[in-house]
Amino acid sequence: MRKFIGLFCLVLIGGSIGCNTTPEVNQYEAALKQAATCDEVLDAIQDDAIAKVDLELESFIEQDYYRGGGPVFFEGDVAFAAPEGSDGLAAPTANDDVAGEAPSGVSDTNRQVADVDEADIVKVGDEGRKLYVIRGNGFYEFDSWPAQETSKVADLEIEGGAIEMFVEGDRAVVFSNAYGVEALDDGDLCQGYGAPEPGLAEFDGAYYCGRSFVKITVIDLSGDLPQAVREIYVDGWYTSSRRHDSIVRAVVQSSMQRPGSVPNLYEILYNGAAYPESRDEEILLARAWAVAAKDAIRQTTLDEWVPVWGERIDGEIQQQPVQCADFYSPAPGLTNYGLTQIVGIDMGEDNPVQITSILGQATQVYANGGALILAQPDWTWFERGTNGDRTAIHRFAVSFEAQRTPYQGSGFVQGVVNDQFSIDERDGIIRIATTRTTWPDRANDPVAPDVWIPPTTDNLVSTLRLNGNALELAGSTPPLAEGERIFSARFLGDLGYIVTFRQVDPLFAIDLSDPENPKVLGELKIPGFSDYMHPLGDNHLLTIGRDIDEETQRDNGTALQIFDVSDPVNPMLAHKALVGEGYSEANHNHKAFNFYTDKGLLAFPFVSYEGDFSHRRGAVNHSDLVLDDCGGVPYAVEDFYYYCGYQPQITRGVFIDQFIYSISYGGVRVHDVNDLTTPVATATY
Repeated sequence: MRKFIGLFCLVLIGGSIGCNTTPEVNQYEAALKQAATCDEVLDAIQDDAIAKVDLELESFIEQDYYRGGGPVFFEGDVAFAAPEGSDGLAAPTANDDVAGEAPSGVSDTNRQVADVDEADIVKVGDEGRKLYVIRGNGFYEFDSWPAQETSKVADLEIEGGAIEMFVEGDRAVVFSNAYGVEALDDGDLCQGYGAPEPGLAEFDGAYYCGRSFVKITVIDLSGDLPQAVREIYVDGWYTSSRRHDSIVRAVVQSSMQRPGSVPNLYEILYNGAAYPESRDEEILLARAWAVAAKDAIRQTTLDEWVPVWGERIDGEIQQQPVQCADFYSPAPGLTNYGLTQIVGIDMGEDNPVQITSILGQATQVYANGGALILAQPDWTWFERGTNGDRTAIHRFAVSFEAQRTPYQGSGFVQGVVNDQFSIDERDGIIRIATTRTTWPDRANDPVAPDVWIPPTTDNLVSTLRLNGNALELAGSTPPLAEGERIFSARFLGDLGYIVTFRQVDPLFAIDLSDPENPKVLGELKIPGFSDYMHPLGDNHLLTIGRDIDEETQRDNGTALQIFDVSDPVNPMLAHKALVGEGYSEANHNHKAFNFYTDKGLLAFPFVSYEGDFSHRRGAVNHSDLVLDDCGGVPYAVEDFYYYCGYQPQITRGVFIDQFIYSISYGGVRVHDVNDLTTPVATATY
C-alpha cells in the first residue's frame, strides 16, 4: 500500500522567505416563466415532463447515446508548494500575545467576492478570539486567543453529517445532511426511476427508499453553551450558499423524480418473457409508451412532484406549503431533471423562510452584493441540430436586508461553465468563460455516417447585459485554445484570465473594458496547468496546479506559480516551485487555499505520497492527533482510512495574528509562524 503523510504547509510569499452566437442561440428562449398559482406550477412541471418524454422517445429511436449534458472530464486531486513572491509583501513579524486584547489581524474564508461570505467548515469569530469548527455531526467552539491558551470550550451535536457553516456575531448557521426525517418522509420514495415494486421499501440491497434532506440549523452563540434555536429541513442535497450580512441563501438541488404512476420506457420494452423481435417492434412499443406516459403525467398532482420542506416548531417538525408564487420554469424540456431551490433565511431573526424554485438543476453558483447567478446547461442542444452545447444563465436579485430572491432575467452562452470563478459581474455586465464542445454532424456525412468522430473543443469569454428579462449577448472573444478546455478562470477589474490545458498551459489575458469587443491581450504557454488563480495585488497571480513534462507527459507533481501580469500583453512566469507527489483539497476547493495578505503568508493542506517532505516555510503534522482520535490503534498511517473511516489529513488553516491554527480530524494545533517545530497549543475535540 502506498504511504502518505498528512501535512499542513505554510508559505511566505514575498521578501526572502469576437465569436458571435449562432442563430439557434436565442437569448429570449432562456427566460424563466413565473407561476402565479400552484395550478400553474403543476402545469409547468407537467409540460416539462411531457417534453422530456418526447426527447426520450426521439433519443431512443435515433439510438443517440450522446445526450445528457455533454462530455464529462475527470481530474485528479493535486497539491502545491511555494515560490518567493512579489508585490512588496513583507515577512511576518512577532506581536505580543496579550490576554484581553484582540489580535492585530485574522484571515477569513477565501471568498470570490470580498463582501459576500461563503460557507466553510472553519470560521473565526469575535475578532479572532473564537474559532468554530464542524466535524462529523459536531459543532465545536474553541477559545482561540491568547494563542497559548487555545482550548475547546463547548460543542453541540448536529443532526446528520455537517457540511458547511456561517458565523456572524452571536449566530451560526450549519448545513447538514439528514435522513429518515419521519415527519416529512413517508418512505415511499425510492432512489431510482419510477415507483418501487411491492416490498422494495423493505429490500435490504442496492436500493434506498427515502428522502435526503438538507438541514439548516441556526445556533445561538450568546450563552455559555451553543444552542439550536431554529431547524429547517429541505428535501434535496446541498450545492452552495452565500451570506449577505445576516441574510443566508442556500442553493439546494432536488431530484424531482417522475411519479410511480408514470410508466418506464424500458419496463414496457423488456417486461416479461417476450422481448421485441425487431427494431420496428421496439419503436412501436416506444411510441405506445410515450402516449401512455404523457397521459399519466397529465393525471398527476402537485404533491407527487414537488419536494417537501418543513420546520421544527414547538418541538415538532411541521411540513410547510409549497411557495408557488416564487416558482420559475424554463421552456419545457430545456433542462435536466430536478429542481433548484434558493432557500433564504435571516440568521438573526425568525422571519419566514423564502424559497425561490427553478425547474431544472443548476451546475454553478455565483453571487456578488446585488446578484445571484445560476448556470443551467441546456439539456436539448443535440436535438436542436446545432451539434454544440450551451448553458442558460439566470440572474436573481439579492440584498443585505431581505431573504427573498426575485428573478430578473436569463440568456444563453455557448459552451459549459467550469466553476464559480468562470462567472463574474462588473458594472452590470456579466462576464463568463466557457468551454464549447462541438460534435460532428454524422447524420449528414455521406462518406461514413456511422464512423465515430470525436468532438472538438474550444473556449470563449462572453459578456451579457440585462435588457428587460433577457440577458443579451454583448460580445465574445474569438474561439481560444482549440482542443483544450478551461481549468481555471479569474476576473479582476476590466481584465479576465483563463487557463486552458491539454498538453501545455496557456494563460490568456483578456481586456473586457469594452463589453462589446473583448480582446485577447496576451498569452503565455508553459507545461502543466493551473486549477485556481489567486490575485496578489494588481500585478501578480498566484496559481496552484500540476507541473507536466511537455515531452513525456510525466506528472512532476503539484506546482505553485506566480505570474507577473503587470503587462497583460506580455504575461510572464515570475516564480515556480514544486511541492512533490501528493494532493491538496485546495486544488478543487478554494476555501482550503488561505492567503493572509497582512503577513504575506499562504497556508494549505497537503497529503504527501513521499516519506520526506520539506517546504520553504515549513509544515505541520497532525498524525499523532488522528491516532489518538482513532482510539490509539497501532496501525500505520496508510491504514487510517480502513480502520478509522478517514485519512490523517489536515483540512484547513487560519491565521490569527502571527499564529497559524491548523485544523484536522484530530483537533486544532497552534504554531507561531516563525517556529513551526514546536506547537504553542493543542486542543482536541
